Order: sequence, then C-alpha cells, then structure tokens
Amino acid sequence: MTDTTGVFTLSLDTELAWGTFDVGRLEAHKTAYRATPDIIERLCELFDEYQIPATWALVSHLLVDCRHGRGHADRTLPDFPWIDDWFAEMPCSSGLDEGLWYAPWIVDRLQACQTDQEIGLHGATHMPLGANGCSRRNAEEELEIAIKTLREHGEEPETFVYPRNDIGHVDVLRDNGIRTYREVDARWYERSLVPDTAKPPLRFLDEATQRTPPIVEPTLNDGLVELPGSQIFRPSHGGWQYAPTGSSVARAKKGLQRAAQTGGVFHLWFHPFNLGHASSKDMERFERVLAMASELAENGEIERLPMREVGIRTRQGRWG
Repeated sequence: MTDTTGVFTLSLDTELAWGTFDVGRLEAHKTAYRATPDIIERLCELFDEYQIPATWALVSHLLVDCRHGRGHADRTLPDFPWIDDWFAEMPCSSGLDEGLWYAPWIVDRLQACQTDQEIGLHGATHMPLGANGCSRRNAEEELEIAIKTLREHGEEPETFVYPRNDIGHVDVLRDNGIRTYREVDARWYERSLVPDTAKPPLRFLDEATQRTPPIVEPTLNDGLVELPGSQIFRPSHGGWQYAPTGSSVARAKKGLQRAAQTGGVFHLWFHPFNLGHASSKDMERFERVLAMASELAENGEIERLPMREVGIRTRQGRWG
C-alpha cells in the first residue's frame, strides 16, 4: 500500500443500556438492547468474513457486576443539569438486569475473532466528558477506572470515543495513555453553533439526498491523534425508515469510493444496538457496505484499519 491508498475505518459505540440511563430512553430501546448480543455475534462473523479490523469502544461498566459492592461511593459526583445524582440513577442501586447492563463475555468474544479487533473505550459509565458539570476530576476518575477495568481483561486501550460525541478534557485522555480519539463528524452543522434542535433535520437531509459523506484527515494535536467521523450508519428505526430505501448504504459506498479516489479516510460508525430494532434488514444492509470495502481492499484501492492503526500512521507522518 502507498500513501495514496484510501482508508476505511469503523468504530462502534458499544454500550447497551448505559447510553440512555440518564435521559429516560431505556424503554424505547429495550428490545434492541436485548438483541445486541446476537448483533455483536453476527458483526464478529461478518468482520472475520470480510477481514474488517473494527474499533470497539466499550463502556467498561459492561464488564463490572456492581450488585455486590459499595457501588460508587468513592466517585466524585458530577453536576449535570438534567439529572440530580448520576450514580444514584445507575442500575447498581436499583437492580442489575444482566441483559441490559452486564456483558463480561464481550471482551472474550472480540479477542477470539480471527481478524484482529481493537478494544477501545467509551468511558466507564458513559459520562459525557464535555458536558457542563463534568469537572476535570470527574473526567480523571472516569478514565482511570475504565482503563483499570480493561487492563484486568488483558487490554491496554489506546483509543477513546466520547459519549454523545461531547468532546472535553482532552488533556485527561493524553495523561492516561490514550493516543487517538474520535472527533465529531466533519459536517459544518456538527462543528458550528447550530442549535441542537436544528441538527436532526440537517442530518435527515443528508440521508434523503444521499449526500456523499466527507472524507476526513486525522491530525496530530499535542500528542493526540484526532480522527473525525464521516458518517453514522443509520438504522431502519427512529424516523430513519422514512429516508429513501438504501440511503445509508448508498452514502457509505460513495464514501468508500471517495476514499479510494483521494487517499483519505472514510470513517463509518454506529452503535451495535442501532441494528437491533430491525436486525435482519439492517444487518443485510450493513453487509453490503462491508462487501464493497472488501472488494476495494482486494483491488488495492483502500486499506481496512482500526482507529489505533490510523493513529500510528498519523504519528509516522502519513497525513499532514
């Protein structure tokens, strides 16, 4: 491969119900959460079939059974405006439903894949580190505990995906050995002062018009590699079923082709549970993207790299 070869990287925000316990959306996604183990198994099979080395960003609390301990009494309470007590609302104090919150098997399954999978971090409790009310101490504790948990499972994480793409306390990542993180998607409305209420229709417009997603270039900033997202793979749920049929597949294929033409990075991402509402349909759609990525890779037009490897190439001078 040369410096003009395109790159396909895939990151997965792996959280089950940890992503919604603080915002009251648990019931809306409960069926999809329970389907997530089957989704993860199928994804592993597809990644082996199409030789895709994905980056799995885990909420580390998935690996911790907190039902028989002191809970989180030693943690510093964040001061978020939308929730009174972050730790009291966590399931440890109200009863842990393993199907929603506890999945220690994930690391073993990912480590067993024939195609090497990167295991990164999505926080310890899915705390949004860039939100108002998250102090530096909160961020330090969140990172330290998450890293400690993965080390206990034989992993040394180098990659971080911010919960809700809420970027903050980047220096804490660097201080804790993280070397690469996902920046927000490289769309103008995601990176400007556009009100949050205006972003959903703009996102839907991208889907409805099947707009080519941006090809991104990682940057090295004070020792950390910032890798923006290109596209979230939308499910057939939550309003996205009203977009033109196959829009996410068509956009992803355009992104892959653009990466092959330009030598840039096409960075696709989603949550595994996103595919749990209409799993058969959405897995078939997603497989079409992987098949095209594999074909382009076999033709020498792109490389399939996890975020960690993109970071390594960046520090070696591949971009910039």
